Amino acid sequence: MLSNEHPALSLPQEQSLHMPIEDRPGSLCKDRSVPAPARRSSHRILLVDDESEILEGLRTMLEQAGYQLTCTTSLQVALAAITRETFHLVLTDLYLGGDDLGYRLAEAARACKPSVPVILLTGRPSFAGAHEALRSRVAEILVKPVDSSQVLTACRRTIQESELTRRNQELEAQNQVLTAVLPRAIEAKDPTTCGHAERVVHYADMLAQRCGVNREDRDSLRLASLLHDVGKIGVPDGILTKPGPLTQSERALIEQHPQKGYEILEPLSYHENVRTWVYQHHERWDGKGYPNGLAGEEVALPGRILILAEVYDALAEPRSYKAAWELPRIVGYFRDQAGRHFDPDLSHLVANGLERMGGRFFASRADQLF
Repeated sequence: MLSNEHPALSLPQEQSLHMPIEDRPGSLCKDRSVPAPARRSSHRILLVDDESEILEGLRTMLEQAGYQLTCTTSLQVALAAITRETFHLVLTDLYLGGDDLGYRLAEAARACKPSVPVILLTGRPSFAGAHEALRSRVAEILVKPVDSSQVLTACRRTIQESELTRRNQELEAQNQVLTAVLPRAIEAKDPTTCGHAERVVHYADMLAQRCGVNREDRDSLRLASLLHDVGKIGVPDGILTKPGPLTQSERALIEQHPQKGYEILEPLSYHENVRTWVYQHHERWDGKGYPNGLAGEEVALPGRILILAEVYDALAEPRSYKAAWELPRIVGYFRDQAGRHFDPDLSHLVANGLERMGGRFFASRADQLF
């Protein structure tokens, strides 16, 4: 029997063992009488070993550590269990009697949705075994004899790494929805804005590079640029595509979209700057913008860059209510609005750059002309 004081798990292969009914091949053992753990974990482990005494020792140790256990000496029962139940980890011996190998269980665990990490125990490590473990994407191999601290550390680390990977995958999936689906949903409401979000991302990022914005803020700025008009999902299509001037009530509805966007993006708690810059993308340097009438550096530099990049694309592209502006007219507008609508330094930087280089000013790199 293994406890936290026992130094190792190691049994002679030839040792004859009395096997309780619940530990016979084809049976699962659960909730047997053991000392109650001080703190019960929500993590469930599938434990497999064809040697009942080692299985019992591992079960006792892991249950005392707070884990919930499903135990079996049979590979076939383990394969059935992993397809029927939810586990956070599989801890299995490599050699499970006859031709049964733990790799088969590892492959089944990998096929689960989501996949389940696997730790292999073996008393006969080999190069071929290590190669097969890599192929099966086994998280870790522990070589017998192992002590309790090794097993517990490996279990804790593997579960933590698996959960972190899963959270990152979920966040990535959320970002893919945000960055692919939402902008297209907005553009579907107003076909004249097709490609607007992607162009604003490009303009804002190129300008941020020229201004020396750090990489982390540039990452957030690109996401904010892509999502800046997400609040327009709540604006009626007839207003977005209206060819003439808006009425006062229609203008009031349009001006709600930064606030609506901020609310829609509330789940992005890990990207507060993104939400903030989306919320502020219609503010002005002179404080006459909306929704909060912020002035000057009350809007951070990346937010001020987004304000300018968004307007540049709106001027340079045709809209339902206007034709595209010629470059000289855009340059004149940025000069006129320096210190009014826009940060004066940014406005003059863009006006001078466009006048000198034309569209090459927004090339793929700050030093790239073509």
